[in-house]
Amino acid sequence: MSSEKTSKYQLLPSCSTYAEGLIIVATCDGASSVGQIGNEVARRLTKTFPDKVRMCCLSAVASGSKVHLDIFKKARAVIAINGCQLMCASNVLKQKGIQPTYEITVAKEGINKLPTLDFDEEDVRKIANKITEEFLNRFLSKTGEAQENRS
Repeated sequence: MSSEKTSKYQLLPSCSTYAEGLIIVATCDGASSVGQIGNEVARRLTKTFPDKVRMCCLSAVASGSKVHLDIFKKARAVIAINGCQLMCASNVLKQKGIQPTYEITVAKEGINKLPTLDFDEEDVRKIANKITEEFLNRFLSKTGEAQENRS
């Protein structure tokens, strides 16, 4: 790809190269409103904190990809964003020997699971703000890296 074509994209740090310095996010991307909220929150956190947070492929972890398992095992911290009470993101990680540092379940935050791929922007902001306030700012403040949420 030419640099002209990639210049319109926000390029992210390679999670396999920089895992030790990154907070890696595993998220539900289920076929429901809460799954889509989880996925959008992970995207938003990655874009808001591009040098600190990086979503990574949960499906690759579930399939046993050594590269992806190593990313999560080397990560500075791991966030699991679950859509519903099945807690697939957390369970996949735990089955592979990875203990999430912080876990949240969208459907337990007063957001109803609906059979749709659509979601409310306010719900995304609510979950992103909760993760930022409860975990990211506290975790990053320990090393003087906290910043205001821009979600």
